[in-house]
Amino acid sequence: MKALLLSALLALSPLFAVAGMVGGQIGVSLTILPSCKIDAAHSGTSVTCASRTMMQPHISEMMLTAVPGISMDSKLVTVEW
Repeated sequence: MKALLLSALLALSPLFAVAGMVGGQIGVSLTILPSCKIDAAHSGTSVTCASRTMMQPHISEMMLTAVPGISMDSKLVTVEW
């Protein structure tokens, strides 16, 4: 069993050496989108972005349960792009 494992490792060792010699390049770009303003008013949450062409975010709101240290009318607002 040990001999079989050793022979398998020896057979695969050239593959690791070849993988270490392969080089390449990864092309990465960064796009910075204009900032958005999030307005969490009592009537509802809205998002206003400088660019109207960008995709509008999904906004969800949830009232938080009564927890010591958090006011009674607190809500969690999640904004997802």
